[in-house]
Amino acid sequence: MTRTMLSIATAVLLAALLYLGSFSWWLESRVMESETFVDSTVVALELETSRLAIGQLITDQLVDEFPLFIILESNLVDMFADLLGVDALEDVVRFVGVEVHERIVTGNQDAIVIDLLDYRDIVLGPVEAVAPRLAELVPDEWFLSVEVLGEGALPDLSLYERWNDLLRFGSLAGAFVLAMVVFWLAKRRGMAFTLIGIALMLAGVASAVLVPAGRWLTLARLEDPSVETIVSNTYSQFTGALVITALALVLSGLAVLAVGVVLWSAEDRA
Repeated sequence: MTRTMLSIATAVLLAALLYLGSFSWWLESRVMESETFVDSTVVALELETSRLAIGQLITDQLVDEFPLFIILESNLVDMFADLLGVDALEDVVRFVGVEVHERIVTGNQDAIVIDLLDYRDIVLGPVEAVAPRLAELVPDEWFLSVEVLGEGALPDLSLYERWNDLLRFGSLAGAFVLAMVVFWLAKRRGMAFTLIGIALMLAGVASAVLVPAGRWLTLARLEDPSVETIVSNTYSQFTGALVITALALVLSGLAVLAVGVVLWSAEDRA
């Protein structure tokens, strides 16, 4: 194999390591870091579509246990959605974010339940106004453990949590070494810069392509539309930073590629 072919093969490996490095840095800073994760999750859960989805899940449980509530189903969904949007419930929403983080980094697949006992009167107030006997069917104990996300609804990232530090530093260190190898193998500096620029662009394109692919894989195993909405909104909130990273890689690659083309042209004229 010629030096040119070796340099091209090395550039392809460089692109793969750059992608792994950018992904692992994003995973560490946006997902594994607890406070950042919870803040992002709270933003996703406060979206109207997320609140409506949670409201539907809570209403489904209420109707399953007390079938007569089916006559108020649509009103209950809106009621729970509005309730989750008030400032008084911010601690509850944040609690859900903390629980979601704990689940994905440890692999715990238990359901997430919340305590709404303090808000019983707010929830059942409208029901008591129109159907007091219906409201009396719901005991206080029901509000102590309201399920928001069922068992197994969240992805298990515990393996990534254990190995991400090694992946992060190893891939970036490897990328630096491979970049030096490209300079050593390439016959001219222009060619080396061109190949590295292309590698950066490939890494960015891979990130941009795999983000929607990851969404599809994440949502494919979900059967409940409400859970799918919640997970989709949360996914979008987190992957926004990854899309920006992908764009940065592509733009950096274009800049390095431009330098390579200029150097290559200058070397041809020399």
